Amino acid sequence: MTWEEYYSVLRQLPSWLKKPVPFVAEALSFFKECGVRTILDLGCGMGRNSIYLAKEGFHVIGIDTSASALKYAKTWSKTKALNNNVVLRASMTRLPFVSQTFHAVISVSVIHHARIRDIKKTIEEICTVLKENGLFLANLLSTKDYRYRQGEKLEDGTFRILEDFGEKQFEEIHHFFSQREIRTLLTSFKNVSLEQIQSGKKERLHTYWKVTASK
Repeated sequence: MTWEEYYSVLRQLPSWLKKPVPFVAEALSFFKECGVRTILDLGCGMGRNSIYLAKEGFHVIGIDTSASALKYAKTWSKTKALNNNVVLRASMTRLPFVSQTFHAVISVSVIHHARIRDIKKTIEEICTVLKENGLFLANLLSTKDYRYRQGEKLEDGTFRILEDFGEKQFEEIHHFFSQREIRTLLTSFKNVSLEQIQSGKKERLHTYWKVTASK
């Protein structure tokens, strides 16, 4: 099963997909203080973070590769009468925007689902579309995550893992980052801040780096 297949058969949105992730909600006041007006939600899924930010007055463009997820996000946005939220089908490795388009780029649990060559390309694309002093906010899987080294190894730090997602199971690529690797990837950025965040049960802790940086 793929994300598109998952979204295409989803009949009712789970409660956790109806609200923004905590670290996006916590960034709201910081975005406003920094004068952020335009935001790219890279890998927006069904729109929970895009909708939240648009309701707060930001102009948001959400991109995703899943047509079914984008269809839901578009309908949800119309239901809320949000004219400042647009969704597009696009790949994170080839963003369809000119340079210096956005004041901020956010990405929630998306960038690490790729091989390192595509991750590097994605970071380059993000840097290109950000305005000078633009903000980057994302979470990236940590090598401290309980799933590290599980599944089929594809390359250093990258594994194909069979995961449970709700009542479904499907294989997904996961790249796990050390703190050093992230800082190396973000050499084109400044003010790089890394904070470890966790969720889940003690024996199955999902561990991420919350990444904040500016161009």
